[in-house]
Amino acid sequence: MQQRNLRVLAAMSFLRGAHTSIHSALWQPFAVSLGASAALIGLISAFANSGGLIATLLQPIGGRLADRLGRKPIIIAAGLGTLIAYAIFEIAGLANLFPLLALGAVFLSVAQIARPATSSLTAESSRAERHASAFSLMMAVSLAPGIIAPALGGALADRAGYTAIFPAMFALELVAMFLLWRFLRETNAPPPQRDARPAFWRMLAPPRRLLPFYLAIAGDSFSWSMGYGILSVMLVKTLQYTNEQLGILVGVMSLAWAVMQYPIGRIVDQRGTKKMMVFSESLGTPLMLIWMMQPRFEIFIASQVLFALTAATWVPVTNTYLTRSVTAAERAEAFGRANLFRGLIAFPAPWIGGMLYEWGGMTAPLTANLVGSMCVAVMMLAFLREPKLATE
Repeated sequence: MQQRNLRVLAAMSFLRGAHTSIHSALWQPFAVSLGASAALIGLISAFANSGGLIATLLQPIGGRLADRLGRKPIIIAAGLGTLIAYAIFEIAGLANLFPLLALGAVFLSVAQIARPATSSLTAESSRAERHASAFSLMMAVSLAPGIIAPALGGALADRAGYTAIFPAMFALELVAMFLLWRFLRETNAPPPQRDARPAFWRMLAPPRRLLPFYLAIAGDSFSWSMGYGILSVMLVKTLQYTNEQLGILVGVMSLAWAVMQYPIGRIVDQRGTKKMMVFSESLGTPLMLIWMMQPRFEIFIASQVLFALTAATWVPVTNTYLTRSVTAAERAEAFGRANLFRGLIAFPAPWIGGMLYEWGGMTAPLTANLVGSMCVAVMMLAFLREPKLATE
């Protein structure tokens, strides 16, 4: 069953990677085309879309539901939210109505309720000593279509308008949902024994032994959301990049990330997570300096390789750290709690970044990103401890 689930999850990751990479590259320019300012886009990103406050508040709920009802129903239900979001985006583009864009972002937020379930399924469909490799495989597969999909989507948007891309994104998610419904097998364990603390407090309070990890991922998210989180807006407004150019940037980053990801996962399985997390966060300093000092498109293309290394040494590594720190019975709830903690601290960051940009141009939010990354790296180096695999 494990190998079958991994194949289904890989197919789902590939299809969703195709449409999410297009959305990642083009959502902000789409909002600009409907008349939104950088600060307003940042405000919407703070509350809605995939990383906003709404998605954050749903994370512990999604985790508890996945631990009790199963991983599969939650993931399929979340797919419906994605379909509704893309349908609303299409209508917003056809009618040129910015409020509908915000409504679609809310539905995309609701779709993020499945993140703890998806992470738990990946962990439970692999052997304990191969968790990092499994997370890296899923990430690499999801990145593969991003090598060309954003550039194709950007070229199509430049020539036929944004409304030409959402039907294709809708169809990709529909196919992914069918594969999940037809072939995925459930993996959830029996509900764990609960202590006497109220359920809501359990969802909010991080375990004391994991507090440095929680603070690290929250600080990282806050820092990067201020700078990188509004990068597309800045590139369009300040450097006049086209949608096709934005797609090329995402494609180069996806290619480099996909190539690096699985070997990095194997290294983490063999050598641990802390050093890789500190290394990853430290890469933010040279990357932000490049983006502030070298506005040429060719330099931005080359910098995507460094950004890919930053991401490849962070995303699956943090998932592996948390997986190894909790038991299987509480895994989905633990992912939900971590996402909630991170999101509650980081959700205002895109709005702050947007206001910094309106005040000081590209340099201001990128400087904030740089300083924040440096502080997080120092904090992890001083306080983070390598996890021991929790007893199942």
